Amino acid sequence: MRSEITLNESVKEAVEVALIKLLKKKDINKITVTELCETAGVGRSSFYRNFESLEDAAVSYVNRIYREYFRNNPVDPNAFKKGKFLFFLRERYKFIKEHKDVFTVLYENGILYNVLVKMDSEIKAQYLLADISESRYFSAMIMGFSAGVIEEWVAGGMKESEEELAEITKACLIGTVKRLKDAF
Repeated sequence: MRSEITLNESVKEAVEVALIKLLKKKDINKITVTELCETAGVGRSSFYRNFESLEDAAVSYVNRIYREYFRNNPVDPNAFKKGKFLFFLRERYKFIKEHKDVFTVLYENGILYNVLVKMDSEIKAQYLLADISESRYFSAMIMGFSAGVIEEWVAGGMKESEEELAEITKACLIGTVKRLKDAF
C-alpha cells in the first residue's frame, strides 16, 4: 500500500513538473493532456486519475511546493489569532518570491488568481479564524483579497520586498475596514 501511495505521488509530481515546464514554453490553452503526459512520461489514465484539468495540476503543484516550504519554514497556525499575521504574510510573500518563475508563468497564462484561490481553500482553515460563525466568509474574503494582492505584485514584477508588501497589505486591510465601517 505504501509503495502505491509513493508511486502515485511520484506520478502526480511528474505531471505537475512537466506542466510548469510546458507552461514556460507555451500557453496553457495550447497544451494537450497527451503532450503533458508524454513530457511527464506517464499514461493519460494517470493524469485523469489524479487531476480534473491542467489548472488542477497547477494547483496541486503549488500546494505541494507550499507545503514543502512551510515544512522547512514553520509558521504558527494560530498566527492570525496571536497578532502575528504580518509575519505570516512576509513568509507567504517570501515563498512566492522564491518561486517567482512559477508564479510568473501562472500569471502569464491567466490562471494565477484561480490557482491562488484554490490553493488557499486548502490552507485557509489551518491559518484563519475557524472558531467564529462567519469564518468561511471571512476566510473567503481574506483569501480573495490575498490572491488579488499577489496577482498585482507578480504583474508588477515583484519590485516590492516581502516586508514592503506585507506592510502595504496591512495598510490596505486596515484602510478597507475603516472605509467599510464609515459606509455602514
